[in-house]
Order: sequence, then structure tokens, then C-alpha cells
Amino acid sequence: MRDEDKLTAKQERFIECYLSNGMNGAAAAREAGYSERTAKEQGYENLTKPHLKQAIDRKRQEMSENSEDRRRKYISHLERLALSAERESDQLRAVETLIKAEGWAQPEKSEVTTFAGNFLADLDLGDEVEPLGPGSKPIENKDLH
Repeated sequence: MRDEDKLTAKQERFIECYLSNGMNGAAAAREAGYSERTAKEQGYENLTKPHLKQAIDRKRQEMSENSEDRRRKYISHLERLALSAERESDQLRAVETLIKAEGWAQPEKSEVTTFAGNFLADLDLGDEVEPLGPGSKPIENKDLH
């Protein structure tokens, strides 16, 4: 690595901030200690430097690998707990968590019921209301007469 490719402490801080804040260059520059007035330009400039771009890519890869390692350890722990916990409730909870973590669970379905009509209390009895709709004829039940 050439001397000009070595990262300064401020550039390293910029990379950390950039990856933790949703990859916003200007915000990362401000958080890393660059001038508020020039943060946007400094963020853009940092993101165009090849050695900084490479360092960002390396750090992102490292974070991804660490995340996958943590996930594997977490899943492994849940599997052991599901098989060896003393209490059945702990085993069941571990299995449920494992199922959710692996994405094996179906999303919960919910039923939504809507009511398109009016409630009787909302009706204004002073108005003429056609209960069956315009042009409808009531059905006569001959058994009631």
C-alpha cells in the first residue's frame, strides 16, 4: 500500500459513520469531524477516492461475514436449546424462535371485516329511505299474512 493510500484517522471514522448511517456521505463527513460547511463536498470527495472506496468495500464485506457468523452461532445455540433445555416450555420457545429466524413461519393472516351499511342509530327517520335500494320491490312472505 502506498503512503497516499493509507487512511487517516478521520477517513477511518468517515468509513465507520458512512456504513452505520445508511451510507450518507455528507452525514458521515459531519459525524467524522469534517467541517459542517464542507461536509457535503468532503463526503463526495471521500467516496470518489479509489483507496477509500476499496476500504469501504472491505469493511462492508467484513461486516457481512461477521453478521453471517453471528447468525450461524445464534441458530446453533437455538438448535441446542431446542433439543436439550430442561423445561419443555424453553424447548418450545427455542423452536418457535428458530422457525422465525430461519424464515420458515408463514406470515400471520388476519381477517378484516368491513360494514358498508349504516347502523340503525345513524338513520334519520325523518327522511324517506328506500330500504332495498331504488327500483327494488319487497318480497312478500305469504306465510306471514
